[in-house]
Order: sequence, then C-alpha cells, then structure tokens
Amino acid sequence: MAKKRKIFQIFNLEFPPYIEELKIGDYVFGRVENYPEAFDGMMCLVNSFGSEFSTQRKTGSHQITAKVEIPAKEKKSVLPWGEKRLTELDDILFLLTIFTGRNVFKKDWDDDKDIAIIQDHRLHHYGGQLHLSLSDSWVFKNISTGEIRLQAGLGSTQLFHWQKVNIGFEESLNQVLKTLSSTEWREEYEGGYFLFLFRSAVQRQIIETSFVSCWTIWEHIFSIKNRNWLDEESIRKIGADNRISFILSQFFLKSIDNTARTNIRRIVKTRNRLVHFGKKTDQVDVKEMNMFIRLTEQLLAIVLGLSPSNAFNSFEALDKFLIKT
Repeated sequence: MAKKRKIFQIFNLEFPPYIEELKIGDYVFGRVENYPEAFDGMMCLVNSFGSEFSTQRKTGSHQITAKVEIPAKEKKSVLPWGEKRLTELDDILFLLTIFTGRNVFKKDWDDDKDIAIIQDHRLHHYGGQLHLSLSDSWVFKNISTGEIRLQAGLGSTQLFHWQKVNIGFEESLNQVLKTLSSTEWREEYEGGYFLFLFRSAVQRQIIETSFVSCWTIWEHIFSIKNRNWLDEESIRKIGADNRISFILSQFFLKSIDNTARTNIRRIVKTRNRLVHFGKKTDQVDVKEMNMFIRLTEQLLAIVLGLSPSNAFNSFEALDKFLIKT
C-alpha cells in the first residue's frame, strides 16, 4: 500500500485570476475549497471590480488559501538559508513572497498547538515592479470545464463561456527557480543572500529603513562583482559613490559624468546621515529615496534574468536625477 503523502496548508497565496493550480518546481499548489472567502479575508488596499473577485479596502488577516502535496522525494533548498533541513518548498514559498507582495508560508504545526503567528499579514509596501517583471502569457480557459485553448479557433458565440487568463506567472516563476538552481548563477551571486535583504526591504515600514536595506543590496552586489580582483580591505576603501556608479553602469548601462557623480554623492550623504544619525539630509527628498528603492526592484529583476518592469517610471526618474543641477 502506497504511503499517503503529506499535505501542507499554505497561508496568503493569492492565485492569478481564474487559475486554480500553480505547478512550481516539484509542487502543485491548489486553491482551498473556500478560496473566495479566504481571498476576501486578506488585506486589500483598493476597491475594485471586473476581475474574478471584487475587492474592498480592508485590514484583513492571515488566511489559508492553498494546499500543497509534498512529493515522495524532495530536493534540498538552494537559497542560503541558515537551516540545512529546508527544501525546495521553502525556496518556492520565498519566491511567492517576493513576487506576490504577501508573506506566503506553510502551516507546519498541529491544530492543537497554541501558536502565535509572527509573520506580517499586510501587503508589502514595495516590490511592485519586480512582480510586474514576470512575463505575461495569455490563454483562454473554459469557465465550466477548465479546458485551456489559445485564442485561435474560438468563434464569437463561444467567447461567453471562455475567460482570458494569464499563465505567465507560473511559467516565469519556474524560470526564476531554474535560474536560482543553476550552479553558474549561485557561483556568480554567492548564493543570492541579497534576496533575503530584499524581502526585508519591501515589507511595510518607514521609507528610511527600506532605503538603507536597498543600499546594502547595491553594496553587496558591488562586492560580489569585484571580489575576484579586490580583497575585502580594498573594497571597503572604495567610495560609496563609486560603488553606486558601478551598479548604474553595469546593470542600468548609464554613463556617469561629473554632474551625475555630484548627484550620486548627494544621495550618498543621505545614506550616511541615516546610518550615523537616523535622519536624512534636507538636500535629498523622499521622491529620490523612493526612486532608489524602485530601482532596486528593477535591479533584482535584472539579476534574476527578467526584463524589468518600469511601471513606476523609475528609469525616467533616474535619468532626471543624474542630470539634475
């Protein structure tokens, strides 16, 4: 008799509209039977209608929205967690967290245990451009039978029974997981520890905290990219303006002239002021700090092999910042 496989309940996984299952890695995530009620119980920041479910602004709470069956043999995690016993499922839940804007985690305790959940149920403040960097891939789904078809071949009389759905989320997330699992990527980015820093940066908090966390990511990636020819002491001695200029040149393909360097030094002063005194300088406004955080979203998309979304116009904001006099 085959051994019954373990099933975990999953908190806060928001499925794309009309998508009942997500096949990511070796795991299949399915909606719980009461998904509409669970979805309605999560935090929402906007009133909307016209998609699968209407939404209303609400504080919400943690909700079990999905379940996943554990395969007979699980792969080990590839992200640099502190615990060796973690599996690919933990990596996938992490990716779902940074790509959906909600903290997604498994219920791995018994119902009879009195557990205080310390995860934050709130939608993330940042990360939107990373979410939107996942590729779209549209198909038609029969809302009665679940059959999937391409648009070609559907007559006008049939369209009433079919709903256009985006399967790109699943495809792109599997591609990101494949990227993280490759030996070449892990060697190039030293396991990708900066992804954990990004998860912290996008949570709901004051902008100063997110800004400093994002700055750390830029400096971390600079160190990774230059460690093959610079020792640790040499890296520390390089000015912060040169480190930021390197990232802008290597990943955003920007030419840094004297005007751009002056503006970079100005935002470096903001970083230094925050680290040493806890308050930004008057010379840098909140819009420029916000731009830097949004650029970090795009930087992560590039590093993960995605085409970065520019939904918040941070590319244009960067161009204006670099020529500001």
